[in-house]
Amino acid sequence: MKRTYWKAVLAILVLVAISAPVAWAEAGSRAADEAAITKLVASYNEAWNNKDAHTCAMLFTEDGDFTSVRGDADHGRPALDKHYQVVFTTFLKNAHRTDKVRSIRFLSRNLASVDTEFELMGATAANATEGAKTVRKGLLTWVVAKQDGQWRIAVFHELDYPGK
Repeated sequence: MKRTYWKAVLAILVLVAISAPVAWAEAGSRAADEAAITKLVASYNEAWNNKDAHTCAMLFTEDGDFTSVRGDADHGRPALDKHYQVVFTTFLKNAHRTDKVRSIRFLSRNLASVDTEFELMGATAANATEGAKTVRKGLLTWVVAKQDGQWRIAVFHELDYPGK
């Protein structure tokens, strides 16, 4: 009986010794991925504020999707590049945004859902006279994918907070 007990204890200790480094490595990897995703959000915010359409588009996966608050959708980097060129030269040409990561939820090792709150100031309302500005606040919901070691936006949906 004692021998069986000690074999079980030894088996548990071996299992813990083997699994602990794996768990610690995954925790370290998860922290690094969270930092990389947070950097992706910051890079998007910087490119957006610099009105750099090409860099904004390159932060998406090759087949990335964008859907605006109005339901307008673009698919793929060429369409996204064109989308950003248009908005950065029209109603968003004087706008500035601030994005703050609210949550990151890993769906798998290479896929995560990211909620980011945004505030957009200085946009010209589409139906307003020139010079009329609006402030928008809302939520960006992204699905990000890790491809070739880089986190990129696969799906991007905008939601304006009502009344804000």
